[in-house]
Amino acid sequence: MKYTLVGAGAIGGSMAAWLTRAGAEILYVDAVPDHIRAMNERGLTIRDPRGGDFTVPVKAVHIDDLGEPLEVVFLATKTQHTRAAMEKIAPLLKKDGYVVSLQNGINEYVIAEYVGQNRVVGAFVNWAADYIEPGVIQFGGHSNFVIGELDGRITERLEHLREFISPFQQVEISGQVMRQLWSKQVNICAMFATGITHLLIPGGMEYGPTQETIACIALEAMQVPEKLGIELVSFDDFRPDLYRQGRFKEALQVTADHYRPMVKNYTGLYRDLAVRHRKSEIDGTVGVTVQMGEKLGLSLPLNKKLVDMVKEIEAGRRTICTENLMELKAEYERIYPYGIPDTMVHPSDEGRCPL
Repeated sequence: MKYTLVGAGAIGGSMAAWLTRAGAEILYVDAVPDHIRAMNERGLTIRDPRGGDFTVPVKAVHIDDLGEPLEVVFLATKTQHTRAAMEKIAPLLKKDGYVVSLQNGINEYVIAEYVGQNRVVGAFVNWAADYIEPGVIQFGGHSNFVIGELDGRITERLEHLREFISPFQQVEISGQVMRQLWSKQVNICAMFATGITHLLIPGGMEYGPTQETIACIALEAMQVPEKLGIELVSFDDFRPDLYRQGRFKEALQVTADHYRPMVKNYTGLYRDLAVRHRKSEIDGTVGVTVQMGEKLGLSLPLNKKLVDMVKEIEAGRRTICTENLMELKAEYERIYPYGIPDTMVHPSDEGRCPL
């Protein structure tokens, strides 16, 4: 089998480097010339304070120069680049080839538009990593990794992927991978509220004045998968059951405690806005959740406000500061003057739209 990584940044690059060190042959594909040049000249370096730093020699090419037939593609671009990447990948993907999404967001169905659902494998990835400079990635710690077919079948290729990825970390196979993906999507909506401040994830989740506001962001987002008939599940830093029990501080504490010991404890959103000064994934994560909610007749006003605030930061019309969270709190108090509605905490099954 031929393996190709498209998007050799923090998430994809860290996994691929481990696999390369274990002997796998992987073609690294990216769109940043300096990163490609550094990888080809010096290799890809992983900084890992727990397991030790290492560097692996790699072959890297620009996505515009991709021309050979593709078999197994790990897609790890930012969510806003999914369609552009698939325009390049789809014509080269062999009939028995497939794409594994290692991205934030719910991109599996976008990918399926280009290659068909039977050539897409969903993946819930939750390890932590940051792109530091061309050719260098900071690894922040292992976490959940779940793969699954979109139709729920347990297939040979899932077993193959689990074995192939095992030098990097343990992989779970799921018959309902959309449950994991939507659970992560909801958690992203809450965590991204910390990304409009300079607070670390733990500090943002524990910031007393706005804890109820952040919990409300999560509960708004939870309405979307529930309307679709998708049951959310717990993972390392997310406990939907605590939100449903009204134990909001405990739910946020789970996220804070998970990230506290990690080397990476800022959101990717924060790094895009404050460090790399580039367009973030807000549209493909929180924005998509808002749009899907609207199509289902749901209103997610705090999530929409968060999207608008991030776009103002991207445009240079707003600074990153803790006052942004206080502004979100004021919006929460205006929209929900009596606190989080009980119907949001304890929804009924009526009106669900099962997949």
